[in-house]
Amino acid sequence: MTLYNTLGRVRATALAAVLVLLAAAAIVVAQPNPPAANAHGGLTYPATRTYACYVDGIQNGQGGDVNPQNPMCQNALAVNGNYPFYNWFGNLLSNADGNHQEVIPDGNLCGPQESFSAFREPGTQWPTTTLEPGRTITVSYNAWAKHPGTWTQYITKDGWDPSQPLAWDDLEPVPFDEVTNPPLRPGGPQGDEYYWDVTLPDKSGYHIIYSIWTRSDSPEAFYNCADVDFRLPTPTTRTPITPV
Repeated sequence: MTLYNTLGRVRATALAAVLVLLAAAAIVVAQPNPPAANAHGGLTYPATRTYACYVDGIQNGQGGDVNPQNPMCQNALAVNGNYPFYNWFGNLLSNADGNHQEVIPDGNLCGPQESFSAFREPGTQWPTTTLEPGRTITVSYNAWAKHPGTWTQYITKDGWDPSQPLAWDDLEPVPFDEVTNPPLRPGGPQGDEYYWDVTLPDKSGYHIIYSIWTRSDSPEAFYNCADVDFRLPTPTTRTPITPV
């Protein structure tokens, strides 16, 4: 084989390698809104606002776009763009260090980051999960990235004002549920998830479940507002039997 032929093959191989790299880069760039590296998890049941809006937007969108039909989700898209939809699991503060009330002012509980600011908006038109008061349910919390820590769930007080942004004083002072390092399982709607049983508080009507995940291996913490409607089951009407 001549030196000319050898150089030609080397150049061809190098060119092919460059083309492969360029194609791979194009694929990465073409992917719409890849998840942020600092996103780690959030409630899927009862659904947090960000997750519910993501589902609403994706199921009505096309080609990777979000097209929410819920009016509050539409407002969130107009204010914050699609970032909080594709990063619904990233509603967090990296330096909370357990000082939640000190680092999050009243009104910002549902969206501590400015990129989630629209999710602070008050109102009862957010996508809502219907729950039965006093019932035991299995909570599902997506484990996009797995970390040890404690999950704490609060509920809004009776008589709170849903027309105002959520404040710390709107929450019952004692959480109705707290769990440390719950078990994991596969097969959730978004992959692996933490899960645990919770006995719901005896509430009625529209409320917010406020969930805080405090990592034990980092000062990072995650925050979720889940809009819920507590209702008693509708009694079953039975047709009376006329005796023969």
